[in-house]
Amino acid sequence: MRKIKLLSATALSVMLAFSANAVAAGSFDDASEEEIAKAVVSVLKKNPQIAYDALVKFRADADTKKAESEKELTPLEQKVADVLMDNPPIIVGALQIYQQQEEQKKLLAQAETYQKYAEDINRAELYAGNPKGKFTLVEFFDFSCGYCRQMAPRIENIIKKNPDVKVVFKPVSFLSPNSELAAKAAVAAHNQGKFLEMYSGLMAERVVNEPVIDKLARNLKLDMVKFKKASDETKNILQSIKATADKIGMKSVPTLVLNGMPLYAVEEIQLQRAIDVLRDGEK
Repeated sequence: MRKIKLLSATALSVMLAFSANAVAAGSFDDASEEEIAKAVVSVLKKNPQIAYDALVKFRADADTKKAESEKELTPLEQKVADVLMDNPPIIVGALQIYQQQEEQKKLLAQAETYQKYAEDINRAELYAGNPKGKFTLVEFFDFSCGYCRQMAPRIENIIKKNPDVKVVFKPVSFLSPNSELAAKAAVAAHNQGKFLEMYSGLMAERVVNEPVIDKLARNLKLDMVKFKKASDETKNILQSIKATADKIGMKSVPTLVLNGMPLYAVEEIQLQRAIDVLRDGEK
């Protein structure tokens, strides 16, 4: 009897777990390869995790050297093995479906988390646009993030084009020591009514450091004594933002949230379309 080399017998048995529910054993023994292939495809579509579990088991067997001792397959197992060997897209397709399903679960879980902490997310420690805007766009960002710098002019255009939108800015600091320096500067500028101007200036700089920040502050004609003075308010604002980022498990920047729901968009046209969809839903 042929032996299968790509999947261990143990891994194959995981994939055969469906046999009792798929077809009766007697009729399955007499089934043609085409019928078996259809049955396998049908089951893997309904439960693609079987393919994933088999792959995990196969890797575990390989790691523990179990795969080195090949085992004889039963006639039924050999039929299924032949189908899988001759039709590898069956397994590939099942794994792809499984990955898509797992990604959907993650997205759903993320949306539920955002809804749970919507009040924290929408808290406008730093904002621009309409303070009473019907729609709230939130951006978690890092002043040292290149993608965030690319996003900045798009966010500013959204503010200009949408008088019914409030944009809440939540700077986080995990990419560079200068990130926190820039975040403190933005809050200090906010305290003097110049947040958006400081945000724009900082995002236009490739390197943000203390001399750059001081130059921007002077150009904005800020009170430098107040600007330089550390305050509990600045500390509390940044701690509040960090606490919110931790609650929602934020792992990357920029992270966008629109009316309490995650927004997977990077281009201005995508941001605008998402806002327009919400606006149309209000009519």
